[in-house]
Amino acid sequence: MTGKRIKIMASVLAVATVMTGCGTKIYDMTDEEQQLIVNYSAYALSKHNIYQPDGMTSVTEAETEEQDTSAAETADEKTSEKTDTGHENGNSSQSQQTAQETKPTMQTVSLAQAIGYDGLSVSYAGLTTEETYKEGSYYSMEAGAGNTYAVLKFTLSNTTGTDMNVDLFTKTGKYRAAFSGGKEYEAEGSFLTYALNTFQGTIAAGQSVDVVLLFKVPQDTVCDSVTMSVEKDNVKNLIAL
Repeated sequence: MTGKRIKIMASVLAVATVMTGCGTKIYDMTDEEQQLIVNYSAYALSKHNIYQPDGMTSVTEAETEEQDTSAAETADEKTSEKTDTGHENGNSSQSQQTAQETKPTMQTVSLAQAIGYDGLSVSYAGLTTEETYKEGSYYSMEAGAGNTYAVLKFTLSNTTGTDMNVDLFTKTGKYRAAFSGGKEYEAEGSFLTYALNTFQGTIAAGQSVDVVLLFKVPQDTVCDSVTMSVEKDNVKNLIAL
């Protein structure tokens, strides 16, 4: 529900922005341009809304109060230095135990199973590398100097006999990928309409939609092969592509 409210607020902001002016003719936007503005506004709202964990970026109250509590943290550090060795060892053991308890469990599943929509097929369609990624003629992303995007392509297919509403924006997980057995990278948060971690829309019965995931990697990264994972609800799903 939170994600939907944000989308509604973002739509209102988008309409207000377009209609603002002094006698200027209203610009007719395409559906893709309107969706891009909605995604951008939703991203901005979700980033600074400390009371909701959904969206591409979530800011916690603890983060917003970090500067206010710096003095208290310094005092706590000085106090902890005075504790005896046994107490410190006890805290260390408790911290290790807590870390083990919160470590995500791991399992190997298909990408469709990790996403969690019955009747939605997800097929891997290959990988390309691009320094600039463009979605239509209305939006582009630059990887920046020394970097490139590893673009993983997927096809979402509705295998049921009825239309399916798909929301991968509010129900997204943390997508990670490692290329040619190297370092693991997390997928880019973006304003793309057709991305595996942002797509929201209706897929008609028997129809398909092409989406992507972007990973910013150094230009010299070898991308001959890829292994992928999705972390969701404290479960790390190893994806069989």
